[in-house]
This record gives sequence, structure tokens and C-alpha cells, in this order.
Amino acid sequence: MLYLILCFLLGFFSSSLLSLSLSLPPTHLCRPEHSSALLQFKSNLSLSISNCSQEVHIFSAHKMDSWDEDTDCCKWEGVVCDNRKGNVIGLDLSCSGLSGSLQSNSSFFSLQNLRWLNLAGNYFGNSEIPSEFGKLRSLTYLNLSDTALTGFVPHEISLLSELVSLDLGQNYLLFRDHDFNMLVHNLTKLENIVLDRMGLSLVVPYSFLNFTVSLKHLSLSYCDLQGNFPTQLFHLPFLQNIILRNNPNLIGYLPETNWSSPLSFLDVSGTRFSKGLPGSIGNLKHLKTLNLDSCVFMGSIPSALGNLTKITFLDISGNMFQGQIPDVFGNLNDLSFMDFSSNNFSGLFPSSAFNLTSLTFMDFSSNFLRGTLPNNISGLSYLRELHLYANLLSGRVPGRLFSLPSLEYLNLGFNKLNGPIDTIQEANLVQLVDLSKNEIQGTIPSSFFDLMNLTILDLSSNNLSGNIKSCMLVKLKNLRSLNLSFNHLLSLTRCSNDANSTLPMIIEFHFSSCNIQRFPSFLNASKSLQVLDLSNNQIHGSITKWEAEGWEGLATLNLSMNFITTVEEIPGKRLYVLDLHSNSLQGPLPTPPQSLAYFLISNNELVGEIPSKICNLSFFLYLTSLRTSWAELFQIVLGHLATSSQWML
Repeated sequence: MLYLILCFLLGFFSSSLLSLSLSLPPTHLCRPEHSSALLQFKSNLSLSISNCSQEVHIFSAHKMDSWDEDTDCCKWEGVVCDNRKGNVIGLDLSCSGLSGSLQSNSSFFSLQNLRWLNLAGNYFGNSEIPSEFGKLRSLTYLNLSDTALTGFVPHEISLLSELVSLDLGQNYLLFRDHDFNMLVHNLTKLENIVLDRMGLSLVVPYSFLNFTVSLKHLSLSYCDLQGNFPTQLFHLPFLQNIILRNNPNLIGYLPETNWSSPLSFLDVSGTRFSKGLPGSIGNLKHLKTLNLDSCVFMGSIPSALGNLTKITFLDISGNMFQGQIPDVFGNLNDLSFMDFSSNNFSGLFPSSAFNLTSLTFMDFSSNFLRGTLPNNISGLSYLRELHLYANLLSGRVPGRLFSLPSLEYLNLGFNKLNGPIDTIQEANLVQLVDLSKNEIQGTIPSSFFDLMNLTILDLSSNNLSGNIKSCMLVKLKNLRSLNLSFNHLLSLTRCSNDANSTLPMIIEFHFSSCNIQRFPSFLNASKSLQVLDLSNNQIHGSITKWEAEGWEGLATLNLSMNFITTVEEIPGKRLYVLDLHSNSLQGPLPTPPQSLAYFLISNNELVGEIPSKICNLSFFLYLTSLRTSWAELFQIVLGHLATSSQWML
């Protein structure tokens, strides 16, 4: 969002400079005192690498490199003069790698004819805003954003009565309430004001009512605003953009009646805005972005939402909305992002959402939506992410979903989907598939293993059956995480050519509580494997030394609740967790690797003495009888692995 705002302001400024530059006579010289002032300003600053982000770093070189006393300053980069007297009227040094401090005696304060000043994206060493800015009475555009300025905003800024645009955002600045009141009272021509990430905790929100009717753009995100935001502000006749994002102590309501305005961008996410979404929202015919994420809204969704035919971004997630979602999305042809997740919606899933032709992101997760997924989908050609996790959806998983041409993430976990998975007619670009915690039956169709871009596949906690052959599984060369656990009739069998089979990118392999009967040695060559869970299966006999070779990066190995009698060699040279509890291990306790921290080996048939080498383990924490559950232990291990440079999923 900051990128969009900066682009708007920089575009406004740059276009103004361009129009003025085109009108300059090619031989016109700037005034000597202006040239001298600019050179002195340059001498008081250092040039360094620009601290602008790559997204907004529009200009590449140091602009002041072209400043030379032997050339006309009106031809210097970033400098604009008028076409009659040679006065410097515009100065754009944004993203120029300037560093130093803004001094009160800085020479550029003598440029009394300046109308545009942009110093955004430089570094001014935590200096304060000099009160001398009040001398630049001709300024219509002032941008000091992202310059490491600090302290209180001086009241002299309110003397710039010609200002049309003011951006002080991304700094460590504070506004006192009386200074802010003076500013909005005096700057009667102000159309654009950006104060993002400043400190406005001392400003009473009702001060904003003093903004004049000319206000078009108001951005106050991450400002620590507190108290009640005046609803009347939403009725300003020319207001197009209002951004109040992430002010968690800001209370407010949307207008409940007679709301009609040219608003195109409305973002109150991360605030304590509450009550309901009024039906008059449908009157905002120009609205393109509506973001109500993580507020305290409640009640039902009005069908008038379908009147927002220009909407492109719609996020009402993380609230307390309830009831049926009206099926009114058919005419929202420009909508590209919609998020209704984490509410209390119930009733049937709105089928018209599957017909949106421009949608790239859809999320209705964590609600109570019922119904089936449609077999025929006329839209969603550009959909990249589909999240319907944690609902009450039933029926089959349509094969058509996997053929959507742009789909990358499909999350249908924790529903009541049943029946077999449809055959996939045409594989797409999907990278993540989560169908876990459903009631899906039958075999996994062989076409599933043609999803060559899969990196994460979770089919755990279903009723899947049949055999998965390792030579089919290893077709998924990009797979990093596989979870097929808790499918009690599902088994994994080896192919005759397992010696040449591997999953080169796999990091996690979960096959707990299935029907595996043999240790999957075909994974030995998977150098990235860190987590292997084969617990509660039918693995009998011994794990031979040959089977235990490889496993160079293995950190967690869970072989508990099997029928293993001996372990000739423990797989993995860097194991952090080893769980062998509830097997049929006989003889002496096997000696674990030196890196081990958690060793679970209770409920076996071990005899003899504990090997003395256990006392030499560098990080050994627990030789446990399962006082810690595996789920708790696994979370501990994830935390450990997350700090390791090798952990990358």
C-alpha cells in the first residue's frame, strides 16, 4: 500500500516537473544566488547508498552528481526553474542516497520560490524538522517521508498555507494536538496528507473534522491513533482514499445511512471499528478497495455488496460477521482478491464466487459454510490461491480444481469432503494441496502424481486406501513436505527399481498410522530429508545397516508403535529426536548419535546395561518414558529446526 501511495505522489510531482521542464527555454540560466544555495546544500550532505526500497527506487543514480558550478542549475537533475526569471521552483531529490542532518541554517531555506520539495527516501540522521520550513510559503507539495526525521512536528509547518500535498510518513515524528489543530485549520487547500507510522497518540481524532472539504487522500496507518474516529469524515464530498490501517486502539463506525461519496479506497483494517456493514455501502460506486480485516464488525452482509462493480480488493476477514453470505458476486468482474475467512458465516457457500473471471485470491476459511464444490467452474482462470479450510463443505473434490490454469495453492482441509478424489484431466501449476482432516475415500488417482510442481501435499486424516508405489511417488521431484498419515488402509510399496528412485527435495515425510510394512530405504538418497515419521505402522523385523545408510540431514525420526526387533544402525548422523517407543526391541540399548537431544525408547524388551557412550552425548536432554506427547515434542523440534540454516520449507 505504501508503494501505491508513493507512486501516486511521486507521479503527481514528476508530471508537474516534466510539464515545467518542457516549457523552459534551452539557454535560460538560473539565478546565481539559487545556484549557490543549492551547491552549499550539497556540500553539507554526504552521498551514500539509497535507503529506498527497490519497489519505489525510481531513480538510480545520485542526482547531485550532475550539480556543477560551471553549468546552469536549471539543467541539474532534480531541479526545476520557472521559465521567466530563472527561480528554482521545484526540487526533487527523492531516493538520492543523501545522508546527514537538516540544519536550521541550511541554505535551501533561502529558496523562497520553491513550490515543490521532495526529499523522500533519504537519511537525515534522526534530526528534527527545522522550523525554518515555515519560510517556504510558496510550497504546494512537501514530501519528507522515510527520512529518519524525529521529534515533534514544528507548528511552523502550519504556515505553509498553499500546501496541497503533505507527506511526513515513515518517520519517528510526533504531533502535539494543538500543533495538529493549527495545521488542519490553516492548510485549507490540503488535498493529500500522509502521516503513516508517525506518532499521533497525542492527537484527538475529532481534530480531523477540521479538514476542509477539498481533502481527497488521507493516510494514517500505524499511527497509534486512539479514541473515537469521527464518522462524519467519511462524508467529505471529494474524499477518495482513507487509510487507517493498524491503529488497534482506534474506535469507529461506518456511516449507517445516507452514505454516498467518491471513495475508491477504504482501509480500516487492524482497528476497533465495529457495528455492521451498512447497506449504503452499495452506494459507493467508485470503490475499488475495501479492507475491514481484523476489526470487530458483526451482523450480516448486505446484498448491496454486489453493487460494487468496480471493486478489485475485498477483505472482511477476522471479524464477527455471521449468517448467510449473499450470492451476489456475479457482476464483480474486476474483483481480484476476496477474503471472508475467520468469521461466523453459515449456510451454503456462495456459488457465484466460482464464476469470477479476474479473481487471483479466494479465502473463506474458518467459517461454518455448507454445500458442495461445483463440478463446472466458468471463471477462476487467474486464480492462484483457493483457501476453504475449516468449514462444513461436503461432496467430492472436483478434478476441475486441479486443472485451473493458474492455481498454485489449494487448501480444503478440515471439512467433510467425502467420496473419491476425481481423476485429474489436465495438471496445472499447483504447488500446495491440503485435503487433510476430511472423509475422503478410495484410492489416490495416478493422475495425482502428474502434478509436477507440487511442493507440499497433505492428505492426512482421511479414509484413503490402496497402495502407493514409490516409483510413482518419486515423480513429484519438487516435493518438500508429504503427509499421508492416519489413512489406515493406505500402504507404501517399493518398486523393483527403487535403487534409482528418490525425492531429491523432500524435507518432511509423514506416513504415520497407515499400513506400511517395510522401511522406505528408497528415501536414502534424499539429502534434504529432516523429518521422517513412520509411527504406528506394520514395520516388522530389523532395520539393517544397509537400510540405515544415508539420511545425512535427518533430524527427527519417529518409528514408534511398530514391531521392530533390532536396529543394526540408527539412521541419521545428526539426529535431534529419536522415538523408538512401543516396539519389540530386544537386547541392549542401541547407542544413539552424538547430536541426540530427545530419545524415547520406553515399552520395549531391552535388557542389559545402558551404554556408557550415552553419558558423552553433547546435547542429550531426555531419555523419556513418554511424559511428553509426540505432538508436543514435534512442536519443540520444529522450533529447533526453524533456527537451523538447513531448515527451509
